[in-house]
Amino acid sequence: MPPLDLPFTVLRVSLMARETVQLPPFAGSKLEGAFGRALYGLACTQPQRETCMGCPLHSICPYGLSYAPTLPPEIKVSSLSTPPRPIVFRVAYGEERYLQAGETLTFGMVVVGHALTQLPYLLAALREVGAQGLGRTRGQLELQEVVSVQPYSGQETTLLSGGDMGVNLAPLLLRPADLPSVTAPRIRLHLRSLLHLKQGGQMTEDIQFPTLIRALQRRMGNLEQVHGGAASLGADFGALPELAQNIQTTYQYLRPASQLRKGSRPREKTSMEGLLGTLEYAGDFTPFAPLLRLGEQLGVGKWAHFRAGLYDIEEGFPEASA
Repeated sequence: MPPLDLPFTVLRVSLMARETVQLPPFAGSKLEGAFGRALYGLACTQPQRETCMGCPLHSICPYGLSYAPTLPPEIKVSSLSTPPRPIVFRVAYGEERYLQAGETLTFGMVVVGHALTQLPYLLAALREVGAQGLGRTRGQLELQEVVSVQPYSGQETTLLSGGDMGVNLAPLLLRPADLPSVTAPRIRLHLRSLLHLKQGGQMTEDIQFPTLIRALQRRMGNLEQVHGGAASLGADFGALPELAQNIQTTYQYLRPASQLRKGSRPREKTSMEGLLGTLEYAGDFTPFAPLLRLGEQLGVGKWAHFRAGLYDIEEGFPEASA
């Protein structure tokens, strides 16, 4: 695997509904928009500008770094014309639902690389996420807590709690080398949100293991080169997909799914399309374990920054598929 200098922290955020909140099946885009608006209100000192482009404060602005990242000058890659965002929302795709007053909305948010230096602003923005209302009913929510978690060991530390003024700015950090191995000869990937991978310029509905590995390498390499230590610059990205040819696809149960979301212009709607279901592979996953685990936390494919393309890895199940 190419070297990846990519520290990140996984946050668990809990908001309590103060009134009825109607959430769509894929609430990640709603949360991403609400968080972006809150962060913009806290951080932007030049709101008269139509875009962040050309702002002299862009390099130190928490909003610009997170929502309008730019390429480092040493990176000139056409596929990175739109650099990845260093904040990933983790919200499962499910049914449309209503939160009643007093009920809790819990979601994950992953902060990657250099964005960790902006943690005070990010935590302050989380306080404001529900203040302007969320979902179709624009129902208000109130922050209960933000907890930094180690998803594999269960270790936790509270960063922010309700109305307390105190803030803990020492989250639990993870790096690729800290992630657990994948030792079973067979694994299942349970897609928890829309997975959209392209092959030949089109969304593929046949997700062979080399296709997944290429997408994971591209996603993690882009994140690491823009927001991490850029240790993967100039690395060989061809060897691992070639090795992935030895992994057998033993089972696929995939179904199409879609979600409307707001576009970049007023009243514009765009459709997010992808696949949900289960993938099963067999082989030696040792060389691919760090990438598979990173994808489990950071997502893969299109729209990964607001919770598309995340999955859970299952090991140690009987050979016959259910």
